[in-house]
Amino acid sequence: MTNKKLILINASIAVTVFLAWLIFSEWEKMEIGMKFVVTFFIAITIGLFVVLVVLPIIGDRIGAFFFSAPEEMEVDELTKAAAKVTQGDYEGAIKAYEAIAQDDPDNRFPIFEIAKIHHEHLKDIDSAIKTFEDSLASKEWAENDAAAMMFRLQQIYLEDKQDEEQAKKLLEMVIEKFPETRHSANAHHRLNELKKIG
Repeated sequence: MTNKKLILINASIAVTVFLAWLIFSEWEKMEIGMKFVVTFFIAITIGLFVVLVVLPIIGDRIGAFFFSAPEEMEVDELTKAAAKVTQGDYEGAIKAYEAIAQDDPDNRFPIFEIAKIHHEHLKDIDSAIKTFEDSLASKEWAENDAAAMMFRLQQIYLEDKQDEEQAKKLLEMVIEKFPETRHSANAHHRLNELKKIG
């Protein structure tokens, strides 16, 4: 609410209070017709005050409650990185996802997003491959994370590089690294499919 509006509201209240005091002090002396006119004037004044001042304030508060984002709400780093991708700032997005990966080294999501940017937006297949290979070499990932990276990597080798041998090697690594798991079973299935195609 602006200062000008606050001054007007306060002035209106002051005038209303003064008039109410004046009317109250003279009420007993007034004739019935004058009392009716004064009562009518007071009702009109209160009505105008409610319509012009009170209702807009209530409307603003209700609107702010339902439609405004809380001031303390902050945009998280993942959202900022995704926004950079949407804006076409791919290098900025890669840097943002790299920072997220550094802060949360067990989170595979930024790794996949970096590889995706290289692969889909920059059409840099080698950098996408390097992203996954460097990540797999950098640490011991949880089983699901490592397997997901290896499967995606073999897919890139197979579909983008047409390197069937490397794709097969990666599937064999999954079988060796995660025996008797669903990842191993999936890798066996894909190997069999590749053999049928070959």
